[in-house]
Amino acid sequence: MLSSGPRQAEETDVERLTALINEVYAPAEGFLYDGRRITAEEVRERLGRGRFLLDVDPEGGVRGCVYVAITGTSGYFGLLAVAPGRQQRGLGRSLALAAESFCRSEGCRTMTIDVVNHRHELFPFYASLGYEVAGERPFEDARLNRPAHFVIMRKAL
Repeated sequence: MLSSGPRQAEETDVERLTALINEVYAPAEGFLYDGRRITAEEVRERLGRGRFLLDVDPEGGVRGCVYVAITGTSGYFGLLAVAPGRQQRGLGRSLALAAESFCRSEGCRTMTIDVVNHRHELFPFYASLGYEVAGERPFEDARLNRPAHFVIMRKAL
């Protein structure tokens, strides 16, 4: 579970965030991409548009993160990542709920996530949090090795 609640990432967290996301996503999505899942520049760009919420241990190590962005009354979260030694303990669920809470506090009425269609194991997890399939959108990335698309999942806050 989250220690004393998540904190927002800062510029000084970019390298740790990049490393965590790449470590977590490589086993599940490595077959999709040429190269790494995300670069430090992409993390910085996301920090300019939204926020990363971090769960940090007492020594300052990042146990997990989630990216959150707001457009009008709609919140979005993605790049949910939990350190391998911390998985299967409820931290992913806690981070998703923290993302929802953050967006709700900013006036959002809905929450959206994009799930890569190849990540079948994620659909039941997000459904357990109340998300339903709301559509699809293209996944366009020059690094993709195979066709993919996003499944849009949404829930009312």
